Amino acid sequence: MSQYNRELKVAIEIIRKAFLITEWFRKKGIESFYFKKLDQSPVTLADFASQIYLISQLREYFQDDQIIAEEENIEFIDQEAEILIKQCFEELGINKPTILKENIGYRGKSSERKWTIDPIDGTIGYQKGLSYAIGVGFMVESNPKICAIAVPNYNEKSLAIFSAEENQGAHVSYNTNVFKPIKVSQNEKIHKIRLCHSLHYDKPWVLDFARKIGIRNFIQIDSMAKFSMVADGTADLYIKPLDAEHSFTWDFMPGDLIVREAGGLVTDLKGERLKFKEEKCLWTVPGIIATNGILQNKILELIKRNYLNHIN
Repeated sequence: MSQYNRELKVAIEIIRKAFLITEWFRKKGIESFYFKKLDQSPVTLADFASQIYLISQLREYFQDDQIIAEEENIEFIDQEAEILIKQCFEELGINKPTILKENIGYRGKSSERKWTIDPIDGTIGYQKGLSYAIGVGFMVESNPKICAIAVPNYNEKSLAIFSAEENQGAHVSYNTNVFKPIKVSQNEKIHKIRLCHSLHYDKPWVLDFARKIGIRNFIQIDSMAKFSMVADGTADLYIKPLDAEHSFTWDFMPGDLIVREAGGLVTDLKGERLKFKEEKCLWTVPGIIATNGILQNKILELIKRNYLNHIN
């Protein structure tokens, strides 16, 4: 048994149930019940319901662990919202937390053991009936140890759950409890690269750069599913521009680990490994690339030669 087998088992179990919650809201047509946060990014009632459930479960299983989670605007949870969340939990047979708002804002005491939660990654895609993901990660002393990523209708194969544990490899399950190992691609030809990039949060230089170096195959999709695509070989390269205000641990820690455990590499645009400090993802240059590893140095050199001065 691996060192963090229990943590990984719990993460997979609760993320599978969180998927049922987000899909319940989607099927009810309630994904349009949304708000805008201070930074103008969207958040739906499904985000809150998913996070309430995930935090309540982590509190039950790992009482002394710290939790880092995306949503904290409890003022959005009014009486109507509470009724809908409780209805969802009841219909799905979930033992609902006694105090819903408390579980949104719960973070626990400071600890070397930290969980990260992204209840819906790709909220715009979720609202539009497109791709989204749910991500859970676990770190010890800021070092990623396990992750679980749920991606509904991944490559038209129903629910995919990607999982990884440090030094134990990466795996995927398609709507079953059977997990199979995954590996990154072995492509080393730039003109054969399959690039995945953001559907709603990209910058013009990404596609400009890709076309300039001869990439012609593009996958445009929301959420950390892009990391999963690199991990299982569906894509060879993922490029993500960043800014300091929107670089959060819950967005990137699960994807960083899944790619690395599948044999790939994830760095910032200067070739430095990502670091995580509390809720922040740290980098030296504002952008991330994830590759199969074989292509990493080539892509970094081409970015440096063509774009790094402009990005800084």
